[in-house]
Amino acid sequence: MKKFILLLVAVAAVAFLEPRSRARIMSAIPFPSQASDQRSAARDLEQIAAYVQATATQSGGYPLTETFPNWLTQAELSAEDPWGSAYYLEVFPDSFVVGSPGPDSRRRTPDDIRVAEGRAVREVGLIPDYSPAPPPSSTKTRAMRAAEAASKGKGE
Repeated sequence: MKKFILLLVAVAAVAFLEPRSRARIMSAIPFPSQASDQRSAARDLEQIAAYVQATATQSGGYPLTETFPNWLTQAELSAEDPWGSAYYLEVFPDSFVVGSPGPDSRRRTPDDIRVAEGRAVREVGLIPDYSPAPPPSSTKTRAMRAAEAASKGKGE
């Protein structure tokens, strides 16, 4: 049994020396500080998403994705996640996403932390009226009467 445990420890040590294996091992083991870092990043992203939404509602536009970290710094918000990677912004036709690449510092991997929101609608002036349109009038227009008369004249 001791030999088996020593063998497992030796294999784990060798696997830990290989960088790609180390990244997989580290992301698979939920260390207490990692959970705290994930909660911290999620709180940051909620705050950032709310600020992006408020800014877009006021200005009618979203920050540029290329300069998003600088935009966050100017807004006095955290531009980096707890692992040292920059937060990012993705804008879609009907929504936007703010995210963190997570502990592995790579986007679009299972450990990413993302917050999605619907696109802001900028209301200018009165709130639009979404009530149904009134039914068509039963009063015939001059053009309708002329067309009806023309069709009766052809039929006779």
